Amino acid sequence: MDSSDEFLSFLNDPNYLANLLKEKSNLIIDDSIYFHIANYFLGQKISVEGLSVQRNLYGRQRSSLLNQCEIDLLILNIKECLNSNSKELTKIFLQYLHNINRLLPNNFRDIAYLCALILLPYNNKNVIACILCAYLEMNTLNNLRYDLIINDLYKNEDEQEDNPWIDKLTKLIIENDNQWLRKFYLEKIYTKEFLHAIDIHDKENIFNIEPIKQNSEDLSSTIIEKIDLNQVSTLDDLHSKLSFYVINYYPNNSINELSLFNLLSSSNNYPNDLHILFSCSLISIINRNNYSILSLRLFRRLILLINNYYINQQDLFDDNRYRLIIVFLVSKLICEVHRRRSISEHEWYRLYIDIPKEYPLPTFDLFADLICLLATLCYNHIDCQNQVRQTSGTIESILSMTQIDLNQPKAQACVSWLIKCLTENNEDNRNYIKQIK
Repeated sequence: MDSSDEFLSFLNDPNYLANLLKEKSNLIIDDSIYFHIANYFLGQKISVEGLSVQRNLYGRQRSSLLNQCEIDLLILNIKECLNSNSKELTKIFLQYLHNINRLLPNNFRDIAYLCALILLPYNNKNVIACILCAYLEMNTLNNLRYDLIINDLYKNEDEQEDNPWIDKLTKLIIENDNQWLRKFYLEKIYTKEFLHAIDIHDKENIFNIEPIKQNSEDLSSTIIEKIDLNQVSTLDDLHSKLSFYVINYYPNNSINELSLFNLLSSSNNYPNDLHILFSCSLISIINRNNYSILSLRLFRRLILLINNYYINQQDLFDDNRYRLIIVFLVSKLICEVHRRRSISEHEWYRLYIDIPKEYPLPTFDLFADLICLLATLCYNHIDCQNQVRQTSGTIESILSMTQIDLNQPKAQACVSWLIKCLTENNEDNRNYIKQIK
């Protein structure tokens, strides 16, 4: 085993020492080396090189907790780095924080998480995602700030870079959607009465209830310019101060639509509340005044997710409890988009016999998506087949989608498949369609 002197002799050359510690990352180091190195850097100005040494020092197995000298150095590093404008220093600091956090007493294990929340607006996505993954995996409480995490880490579409920790974090967030989707999105956007109507499958009244809350909330991100930690000298003080800043400077906010779309677009997993989210989004789209491209993009992503959800029967969470209400809502939407196209109510829904100027439109192949979803829901389900027929005007609207429309090139083929799914072992539906013809 290497002696302590080999590491301590290079304290004046932090670049070399950082590389040496990285090369020997599997080496178990005596606690005295940690104490000597911590004591040395307590008297030094904080730098990228010094933090690199500390990061690589703590990136190895160790059974003992931090001693007071190491805790003092941790507090000093947090004081300086939370207020640093250096992106490189902040990145190394976050990596150091991730490594050292596991050596803190259990009641202070959220310090890295709190620092990560405060530094969210300053990028370093992959490192912050690594810290958040570690915290999500060990934390079972329902107090995590998913609104901050999702709004900041998923505010931009995937930059095509390799972000393995973002991928893992996405999976964990989707798996824990029962902790955030309703609290930070559905209940912030939609009225309680409306959500209750969906929960109890109230088809009679669902379109008579105001869905959207009237008071819109401020979705802008908060950036704390400077955190005053001058009086902090203990872990208790530090923890209290960081918690205070997160609670008071970051009030509970709504997850914004773009971030939610980017999150769901980067995963093929199904949120537990997927049906509620899909229903809310669909009813928003039915509103004739709602022509937001972003809302439509989110809804189309949800169509694909819920279609795959019902295709993969082994993955069903709800035991088909929501199947009939989804069929009813999709049927109503098909009637509405047919009405919009018939009277060219909006540019997006016009019947195109020529290539449109804006090509493809946001509604390109939307009909095919809806028809395929309805076919999936109705296949071998007599109650769903009957629901389509009983929703006035749905079958007529479906048959009208066989018109040639360059904005809906797949619609004709999909209608044929849907008619087969609607009429298979269903004499009433077959007779209804014959009567239309």
